[in-house]
Amino acid sequence: MAAFDHFEAESRQLHQRRVSIMLLVSMGVMFLFTLLDYLLVPEHFSQFFRYRLFAFGCTGLLLVANYRDHDQRRAWVIGFAGYLCIGTVMLLVIHQLGPASSPYYVGLIVVITMYTALIPLTAGQALFSGLSLVSLYLLVVIFTETLDQFQLINLFSHLFFMICFVVIAAIQSWADTTARKHEHLLRSKQQAVASALARQAEHLESEVQRRAEALKASENKYRLLYEAIADDVVLVTRQGDILQANTSYWRHFHDTHFPPRSSSFFDTVRPEDREQVQAALLDVVARGNTVSSWQWTLVSAAGTPVEVEISGALLARTGKAPILQLLLRDISIRRRLENTLITSLQRCRKMENAAILALAKLSEYRDVTPGHHLERIREYCRLIAVELSRHDQFRSLISPEFLQNLYQGSILHDIGKVGVTDAILGKATPLTADEKERLRQHTRIGGDMIKAMEQEARGSSFLSIAKNIAYYHHERWDGSGYPHGLCGEEIPLEARIMAVADSYEAYTAAMDAARNLSHQEAVERIEACAGRHFDPAVVAAFVRRRMDFDWIRGNLLERVP
Repeated sequence: MAAFDHFEAESRQLHQRRVSIMLLVSMGVMFLFTLLDYLLVPEHFSQFFRYRLFAFGCTGLLLVANYRDHDQRRAWVIGFAGYLCIGTVMLLVIHQLGPASSPYYVGLIVVITMYTALIPLTAGQALFSGLSLVSLYLLVVIFTETLDQFQLINLFSHLFFMICFVVIAAIQSWADTTARKHEHLLRSKQQAVASALARQAEHLESEVQRRAEALKASENKYRLLYEAIADDVVLVTRQGDILQANTSYWRHFHDTHFPPRSSSFFDTVRPEDREQVQAALLDVVARGNTVSSWQWTLVSAAGTPVEVEISGALLARTGKAPILQLLLRDISIRRRLENTLITSLQRCRKMENAAILALAKLSEYRDVTPGHHLERIREYCRLIAVELSRHDQFRSLISPEFLQNLYQGSILHDIGKVGVTDAILGKATPLTADEKERLRQHTRIGGDMIKAMEQEARGSSFLSIAKNIAYYHHERWDGSGYPHGLCGEEIPLEARIMAVADSYEAYTAAMDAARNLSHQEAVERIEACAGRHFDPAVVAAFVRRRMDFDWIRGNLLERVP
């Protein structure tokens, strides 16, 4: 119960800190939306500016209230109030622009994402918060205008994606809460074990000091001290013969409380390891060197392996050959705890990877793409990067961490398409110049989304690579690309790799099968664009691995009935 209370106190502290951050971020978001209003709807700028100013003031008051909440009991109410305040302003804007067709509904997704990502909510709180704002949006649409069929489809699409975000946020909140509880439990256990070990160490230290003084007066007192040591202690010759050991050692490795007539330390060592132990441990100690925290696997009396930590020192004896004192500490429990922690970390990594793929799939739901599109893209990028890493020019740039980050970050290349309207993404006829320009904004939208996540994560190399891919994967080697018209090596390497992989995917896996090129035609077309659209070195790496591309395309190809 005490551990749970402590966890609740920690959660309240974290909640209050995150609420302050969320409110500050909300102020910044209001400022950014003001700039967006000026660019997109200048005719409503004054009216929307008053809305934003009102929200800015309310948020500032809530920030002061959160700062003065010394007992940390009202953080959830303050945070939720700020969330509703910002959401209400977005709903007012949407109301003015026509709720069913306004692109500002994406702002509600931003508000939901910002709140659920920053505030440590439970799954229930995340669902309640998200669905509250979705419900308010639905009420605004219903009571504002009569919807035709196209607007109903738009409304359904908007609600679908907003609810998807809410569900993902609830799952993430559940995972975060579970992880924090697990971490707190492990920390509590660790502190308890550390305290117990500290007390035991303190007791042992005082006991050793007291009995060391008695050792000078009596061999019997020395023997009592020897037996009082909790770990296994054994005195051996350089040849491994045991001269003396405490009861713990005999019981642990020989299943007896008394020493046998003749025994060797090597009886506890696996036969295949004896030569190595002789060279690595006994000879080192015999030369006068000490051994500390040397880990090895011995065999117990029951024949089971025992992980031990060995410390050793040379004991000089007047007129006699020196002997070796070895202290054996069973670390099996510690190893099990370490393995449990590693397994937990690996499970968290898998959950993160699954969350990244789920986030990337959102862009697929908006812009219909062939099945396994993201899986092929990341495999293509990995192939090119591995091939480039074999050459001196790129070896220092392409590390194992770079490969892993590229593999995961490549699937977020089109995440910005969640900010492009369905009318453009689903248009069957050719796009107008204005529509093309609005479609091109998906690079900025996606890059800005990941950039905001990167600022929150503070130095994540994965998010940095994902951001560069989202921003620059449509730049061209000769500077004719977008959004910034970068050329040559001004374009980040990961974006240059993505450009080739994405083009091969577009040539060979279009939704309209009649437009698909053969593998060989796609290779020839990409080769022809080397030095103009693509980095020649990246194209050369692609050509060298072209058969692998064909194999991946064939094995991850969508099977359409």
